[in-house]
Amino acid sequence: MTDTVDRQSLSNRLVGMAQSRWLLLVLVGVATIETTVVPLPYEALFIALCLASRNRIWLFTLASVLGSAIGGSIVYWIGATYFEAAVAWLGAGDLAATYSERFAERGASFIFLGGTTPAPSYIINLIAGASGFPYLEFVSIFSASRLLRFGVLGLLLFLFGDRLIASWNRLPKIVRRGLMVGLIGALIYWFVTGLSG
Repeated sequence: MTDTVDRQSLSNRLVGMAQSRWLLLVLVGVATIETTVVPLPYEALFIALCLASRNRIWLFTLASVLGSAIGGSIVYWIGATYFEAAVAWLGAGDLAATYSERFAERGASFIFLGGTTPAPSYIINLIAGASGFPYLEFVSIFSASRLLRFGVLGLLLFLFGDRLIASWNRLPKIVRRGLMVGLIGALIYWFVTGLSG
């Protein structure tokens, strides 16, 4: 009985948080941080909020894209501003020229893949700024890739979210707890390896 009450309380709190008028600003901030340096498990938060408030999925999607664009732009400008000084200090001018040339040829593909896959996009965004890739083109491609990423995820949650919740509730309690422990472990591993990588 207590377990059921606790789950309902947690569910109610999550729904209340998902309906908060401040949440969209918080999401923009968290997405900005996630796209700059700290590899937060942002998708887990996004999924939980979308399941708690399906009527705001598209607002969550737009907030995620906006935050990603801001974070990507910050990293881009860091690369554009400090790259030459870092290269001169390291004495790696030839190597930098080679990578800049490759990025000029296939940079759009790299940026798009960096935005749609779970790979740390900040590395690609840094190189985009460092190589002089046109900023407006960069931010357009990166924003489109994030819109695709969160838009597809949001659409799947919009269409199948109720079924996912119903299926989850039908699982035995021990299985649910095992899956939650596994998910938390995977998120911690992702966070730690992202920081060290």
